[in-house]
Amino acid sequence: MSKGFIFTFLASIFWAISIIIARFVLKAGENAYNIAFWTTILATPYWIFVLSKRKTEIKQATKKDYLILLGMGLISTVGTTILEAFAIKYSPAINYAFLMRSVILFTIVFAYLFLGEKLTLKKIVLAALILAGAYLLTTKGQAISLGAGDLFTLAEAALVAFGNNVLGKMATNRMSTSLSSSGSFLIGVIPIIIIALMNQAIVIPQSFFFIMLLTLSYLLGTITRFKAYQNASATYITMVYSFTPVFVSIMAVSLLGEAMITPIQMLGGVLIISAGIAAEKLKI
Repeated sequence: MSKGFIFTFLASIFWAISIIIARFVLKAGENAYNIAFWTTILATPYWIFVLSKRKTEIKQATKKDYLILLGMGLISTVGTTILEAFAIKYSPAINYAFLMRSVILFTIVFAYLFLGEKLTLKKIVLAALILAGAYLLTTKGQAISLGAGDLFTLAEAALVAFGNNVLGKMATNRMSTSLSSSGSFLIGVIPIIIIALMNQAIVIPQSFFFIMLLTLSYLLGTITRFKAYQNASATYITMVYSFTPVFVSIMAVSLLGEAMITPIQMLGGVLIISAGIAAEKLKI
């Protein structure tokens, strides 16, 4: 297995763990904006420490480097946070879960336009398999009706593709993973605080222990994701990263007591995993 696969696989596991913990905390009555505020505050000292070790690199960074970090920080906080709120409000949950996987298509197109990654038949076929798997996994094969509210979900997926995958790859092509991850995170701290304040959501969380666990999983997920950017293409990463909903489904059944996975969902999971493994074998 390549380093790209190992780091992306780990990142998808940590992201799945984050989703499960977040679900648990939300069910316990915590506010989503309050969760975002506290996980940001708790993670900030670590990222400041990481950034402090890159003083020489910071001095050598160019204007373009700072613009990339600024774009990553703002898109990943302000852009996706606001669009997610509208997407969840106006788009049915089943539509949201499926349409967010369109991040794969957006990443392939953006990687072609901004990173010079080749647009090949192999990528298109694997992306189609992953989307088919995501459809079966998230909808259980039910037909979905698209509406105007789903445009918010598609816009969020586009921002994730560009802000996380494309700019993340650009950043690690130009600077260390330490500066890329810490710089982009710290740029987003103030916007997150402002958003939480605007929604009057800042209170001491009741599930503080789980908030700490969530912060740790976010940290590990971010670290491994940026390591993946350093070792693989943006298209490859988003394909293998699609393992996340499969892991979430398995964990949700065993840890949250959610409904058992149906045979058609299992088929969807198999398609996603198979496509991800094929991406590794074919060196996408």
